Amino acid sequence: MKKKTKGKSLWAALSVVFVILFAVTMIGGPIANNYSQIINMVLGVESTKTVGGEGAIQFEADYADAASQAAAAQELCRTVEANGAVLLLNRDGALPLAAGSKVSLFGNTAVNFIYSGSGSGAMDASKMKDFKQALEQDGYAVNETLWNFYVEQGKTYHREGASGSLNNNIVNNADFKVNEVPQSQFTDQEWASVKDYGDAAIVVIGRVGGEGSDLPAVGAGDNGGNFLALTDEETALLAKLAQLKASGDIQKIVVLLNTSNAIQVDFLNPAICGTDYGIDACMWVGEVGQTGIEAIGGLLNGTYNPSGKLVDTYCYDNLSSPAIQNFYVTSYTNAAEKNLAFKGTCNEYYTVYQEGIYVGYRYYETRYEDVVMGTPNAGSYDYSKTVAFPFGYGLSYTTFEYSNFQMADNGDHFTFTVDVKNTGSVDGQEVVEIYMQSPYTDYDRENGIEKAAAELVGFDKQNIPAGQTVSYSIDVSKEEMRAYDAQGSGTYIVDAGDYYFACGNGVHEALNNILAAKGYSSGMTAEGDAGLTAVYTQAQLDNTTYATSAVTGAAIENQLAHGDLNKVDEDPSNDITYVSRSDWAGTMPVASFNGTYAAAVQMAANDVIAAGLAGPITDFPSAQVTTMPQLGKEGELNLAQFVGIPWDGSLEVGGNTYTWDDLVDQVSFGQMAKLVGQAYHSTVPLSNIGKPATKDENGPQGITATLTGGSSSTSYTSEDLLAATYDVELAEAVGRSMGNDCLLANGKAYSGIYGPGVNIHRTPYSGRNFEYYSEDPFISGKICAAETTGIQSKGVYVYLKHFAMNDHESGRDGICVWSNEQAAREIYLQAFEYPIVEANAWCVMTSFNRIGYTWAGGDYNLLTNIMRGEWGMQGFAVTDYSNSNAYMDVVQGVLAGGDAWDCNDATKWTDPLRTYNNDPAVVTAVRAAAKRIIYTVGNSNAMNGVSADNEIVEVRAWWQTAIVVLDVVFGLLAALSIFMLVKCIRKSKATQE
Repeated sequence: MKKKTKGKSLWAALSVVFVILFAVTMIGGPIANNYSQIINMVLGVESTKTVGGEGAIQFEADYADAASQAAAAQELCRTVEANGAVLLLNRDGALPLAAGSKVSLFGNTAVNFIYSGSGSGAMDASKMKDFKQALEQDGYAVNETLWNFYVEQGKTYHREGASGSLNNNIVNNADFKVNEVPQSQFTDQEWASVKDYGDAAIVVIGRVGGEGSDLPAVGAGDNGGNFLALTDEETALLAKLAQLKASGDIQKIVVLLNTSNAIQVDFLNPAICGTDYGIDACMWVGEVGQTGIEAIGGLLNGTYNPSGKLVDTYCYDNLSSPAIQNFYVTSYTNAAEKNLAFKGTCNEYYTVYQEGIYVGYRYYETRYEDVVMGTPNAGSYDYSKTVAFPFGYGLSYTTFEYSNFQMADNGDHFTFTVDVKNTGSVDGQEVVEIYMQSPYTDYDRENGIEKAAAELVGFDKQNIPAGQTVSYSIDVSKEEMRAYDAQGSGTYIVDAGDYYFACGNGVHEALNNILAAKGYSSGMTAEGDAGLTAVYTQAQLDNTTYATSAVTGAAIENQLAHGDLNKVDEDPSNDITYVSRSDWAGTMPVASFNGTYAAAVQMAANDVIAAGLAGPITDFPSAQVTTMPQLGKEGELNLAQFVGIPWDGSLEVGGNTYTWDDLVDQVSFGQMAKLVGQAYHSTVPLSNIGKPATKDENGPQGITATLTGGSSSTSYTSEDLLAATYDVELAEAVGRSMGNDCLLANGKAYSGIYGPGVNIHRTPYSGRNFEYYSEDPFISGKICAAETTGIQSKGVYVYLKHFAMNDHESGRDGICVWSNEQAAREIYLQAFEYPIVEANAWCVMTSFNRIGYTWAGGDYNLLTNIMRGEWGMQGFAVTDYSNSNAYMDVVQGVLAGGDAWDCNDATKWTDPLRTYNNDPAVVTAVRAAAKRIIYTVGNSNAMNGVSADNEIVEVRAWWQTAIVVLDVVFGLLAALSIFMLVKCIRKSKATQE
């Protein structure tokens, strides 16, 4: 009887187990198939195979294998650090240090160096050299006792950032903590060890940001809440070191700034902070990537002569800029009344670019000039107490003398020449920077056009041996003279008046030279040199030369009124006053930083804004199409035949002429919907035209490969450090190296890279400043263009990101960005314009934010009229990650000119799109998107080895087969177990009877 009972229990248990497993595989199988794209990536499984003969290799790597490429890339990373680090302060020639110096390292960042930020651009630092190893490699003797102390203390005291999701999440500012080791943790043993390693105390101060959250200017977990100011523990450390220096235990104090977020540097100036910390030298080293840390020792001992120049303004007070007054996310005051919410609909928040063009140095330098010139309403402003190190500034271990500055008018451009002599005893590199000042006219004042006192328009970097002179020649396009006139001519104009050009060690010195040329001398921070300036006089206002695109011939006219609060509707209640140099005192916004942050502009969403936020918006010209395009036509054309054929070109096959449209005609709407809707780090294959599947990856600092099953590449330095080299050849080399990384990736080459990032450092507090180049669009755009050229030379299409005006992280999902068109075009869009126009950047990644109430990835004027109509971009636009945001609507997006949705849910966008199969407008837009994707892939390394005779065959992944097999096996076992259970029950009953 016991055996029968035991048998029945066994079969009952097995029945339950196998039924559950059968249910799991039956239900889980379709779910897994829905996410097959990402599962295949993670497992490194290909969904297609190529059958047939080997085709031509269109793009080749510069190295035979990944190991050789990695070695070259790591050396390149060291070179960028050596050329981009900026020497900010060097009192009495404290640097370079002597070879073999004995040093003590201070600060928790010294043992926890910052190699990259977090999020999509994050890199694994576990296998990289630490700072001690890097210095010892260069012959330094490093205080072991102190190092071990910091390593041990680092278990408790270390940087902390905010936790939580990267999307649809507002972080707790109090989570941000520097957590410097307090003085109470030190013992006599640590302090006693310093004397034997007292040639220099090297203090590393670090701050790091990342995707999804901005750094707090108020509310951080220590030191009163400003995360970019020094904490009490940090200043206490500096005070202790000053004591040790005074007693002779330390000879020099050197500070390294290990950050891409400009730290408030009041502590470097005793007159500002009130305390003399005895700091002898300060160097900005950025975020160093995989091997950049290995160049720092050489920078400190003179093996490398620092030659970088700042790409951001470093201030004594980071809260002094107009941009920070409206930087952080702010809720519409009537959000609850209008049913606006961040969770779910992502339509609660806004930010106002009330500062207009006055971002970074454009504000600080312009207001300085107006104070010097005695301009009415300049207000109370003291430049010398505000700016510590201006944009473009950087010192060297040698000195340079400029002479013979000349300008030649060459029709569509100017050529500037200048002789630079190295007057020191060591070789050095010098960046010559050309700045321009446009006239600020009555016409400008009447039409709301703002003009910066100086803006970067050209640069060149050369090596100059000690005692020798090098002549520089720098071309500057006259297009740099244009200003956008949204209210008067509705296009770009060139004002009448005098245009001053000058060079100098940074924008401030160049501006002082301009002021000297204009006859000013009093009230300036230093004397200017009028001999380093030139003047061009524009006889009359020109509103025609740049009113037409030189690339496409399209008329350039207002496109972004929907993003300007003063133009989006007829309601004056939400109008704002933009910052204007005609009235600094009356237009400067003021936020509240008293415990919590309150933006200067507090506004309600009126009915027009609320209706727009309800979306989707589809009233575009593209929605008026009434004729169905050709789809799914029978044909034998394939993509390999079109490799190298221009967008408007054709080829002959069998005596017939075919265009790209003929190839796209063969693709069905169902295929197109999948191509558009399922572009998560990839594009899907189209077997009937021989288009292979492609693979993309995040890559502002090098491919991360965390999501696509490959191997990560070299981690290059932060983008701002690359920009600080002011070296386009070096930037192109970095791009080319990234392209090599993509070609030599493990498993399958990457054909696209999510980068470079080209947003602007609107303030120092943006979480992703490490992924972006600068506060200035010119250096951003020019370095990006060079890097793009290098990347795309290896058949890798870039996705410039995040297009556009995604200059913040907190609350980025759906946030309304309000700006006037002049600022949008001259600052935020121009950084993208350079690489698209000059380097033929293939693709962009659109941003999470809205421009006004219109989602950027569904903004017809932005994507179709500006990006394609004015700039001529022929590649495609992919969204940022779109799984969780309904406002990133696929129909709005394709009608606006969007092309692909970064989404790993196979049904989210593809299925809704397929319901429009009889809508001529949507089908036409989807077909146009498919053509752009196919054209881009056809010009990429995805076609390496693919011939016209090949066949692309879609294959079932092994795990999909395994799920089917498990379905059958568990189903049979469940049936068998139930059968045996029933049999046991019946037998038991029969026995009882």
